[in-house]
Amino acid sequence: MRKLKGIASSDGISIGHCYILDRQKINVRRYNIPANGVPAELEKLKLGIKRTAEFIENSKSMSEDSLAEEHSFIFDVYLMLLRDNMLIGETEKNISESLVNAEYAMSMAGAKLMAQFDKSPNEYLRERKSDINNIVQKVLRFMNDNSMDTVMNSENADIIIAHDLTPSDTAQMSKNKIKGFATDLGSKTAHTSILARSLGIPAVVGLGDISSLADDGDLIIIDGFEGVVIINPDEETLEIYKDKDTRYSNYISELNKLQHEDSVTKDGERVFTYSNIELNDEFYLSKKSNHDGVGLYRTEYIYMEHGDVSEDLQYKILKEAAEETGSKQLVVRTFDLGADKLSKYISHPEEQNPAMGLRAIRYSLKYPEFFNKQLRAILRASVHGDVRILFPMISGIEELMKCRTALEKAKNELRAEGVDFNPDIKTGVMMELPSLAIISDLLATEADFFSVGTNDLIQYTLGIDRNNEFVAYLYRPSHPAVLRSLKMIIDSAKNAGIKCTVCGEIAGEPKYIPFLLGMGYRHLSMSPAALLKARMIIRALNIADCEKLIDELSEIKIARLAEEHVEKFIEEHCSSVYFH
Repeated sequence: MRKLKGIASSDGISIGHCYILDRQKINVRRYNIPANGVPAELEKLKLGIKRTAEFIENSKSMSEDSLAEEHSFIFDVYLMLLRDNMLIGETEKNISESLVNAEYAMSMAGAKLMAQFDKSPNEYLRERKSDINNIVQKVLRFMNDNSMDTVMNSENADIIIAHDLTPSDTAQMSKNKIKGFATDLGSKTAHTSILARSLGIPAVVGLGDISSLADDGDLIIIDGFEGVVIINPDEETLEIYKDKDTRYSNYISELNKLQHEDSVTKDGERVFTYSNIELNDEFYLSKKSNHDGVGLYRTEYIYMEHGDVSEDLQYKILKEAAEETGSKQLVVRTFDLGADKLSKYISHPEEQNPAMGLRAIRYSLKYPEFFNKQLRAILRASVHGDVRILFPMISGIEELMKCRTALEKAKNELRAEGVDFNPDIKTGVMMELPSLAIISDLLATEADFFSVGTNDLIQYTLGIDRNNEFVAYLYRPSHPAVLRSLKMIIDSAKNAGIKCTVCGEIAGEPKYIPFLLGMGYRHLSMSPAALLKARMIIRALNIADCEKLIDELSEIKIARLAEEHVEKFIEEHCSSVYFH
């Protein structure tokens, strides 16, 4: 028996025999071509793109019955890359200007694009590297060879083991009765992981070398909760996991019964649960889970897909989002990236530390024409629903005042043009910097609402990068400094009579919901996939117990002990509805 630890990518337990998907990275050699050889290389590239597009379209078609509608966009992302000027246009340029073979030209274009994404402070965008690499590898294969080792070749296996997988591979799994997968590479935010969660396929990624440690036919256990994979388990371990698998199936059945229920505590306190949305395709699952609206609509993907996108296209996308939300709130966060991620489209200075530099609202205020386009688009969409504006990375009241001035300018322009909008649109602040927690009482008299971005608030408060394996252990939401910051923010909001929503990951993390409720938070925004799990926890809690938890945590000085106390509370009060 061998036990490996990786990243828990998709919940569930899977037990079965494995198939090793062998797909070695293609080694590309450079060779120069004569000028009259350019047309042939361009044609080779065109053929590779055509074959790849057909493969992806086929994978998308195969998944239609099993893949929820909200994640079909992932295949569209791949098809979009096949038309992307930063990848394909750059490849054609390399062939024509550098006079090199198509394979090398494609590899260089892909490497350049991946390097740009790799610099992003945003975890989601960093992980888009894998999409670029996957599409490049596919095109390289199809340029010269129409065959590929796929999940289809797994025959009688239940589990797929691979160095890495693409969304196309994942989509094929349900058609081939695959029950789980494990990979050397990957992350929780990669598209392959997103698809696995949508399909309900247990998965563990980032294992390092499982593809070389397992053999075809080995008995494998995948624990998608703990991020554990066991090769050839003993009988005792096998029985333990069979029991866990049965219990999880029962848990999912109970979750689905809550689809049409409200999030109300045992003592009758209503808690509002909203969705964090990145793409309009995600509304399917949100509405299916009866969300209370959108607490955070991220606009970054619009820019990543289209570059410095026009006002009209932004309006079209936001109008669709407002119509999907209906009468419920739609909180639209303005641009929250560094311009280095859009260097092909947007001018920007070189920075030593872009994560702490010219990003988010700082970039928007420095480039008013860019900001104006987005504000106009949001205002135009505001007549189609309860649209609100959220400003990210605000560090003080002066920046909020500048944002309001920019908003008034956009309103005046639209009035002069006779364009309809909601003149009373609400504007809020993303509470993600420690400076705002400290002056939250002052800010609460200026903002219409607060949205607490706990992911960044915790990182900046504790001075750590949670994606850095050497310091990730310090990322503790129940750290006394974090708890005090969260309490200051909600108290300030209550005193000023404004809404305050938590929209970071802890809002949908069952074990942290009790202390949020105990502090006084009643508005939580989370990933659509977390809505029902959060609702089940909320319905098992009493507010009095949660308030007592906060009193107890206030006496604990050490973060590790506070974290242990939080875990003890959830086990004592929610053990029957908390699956982990």
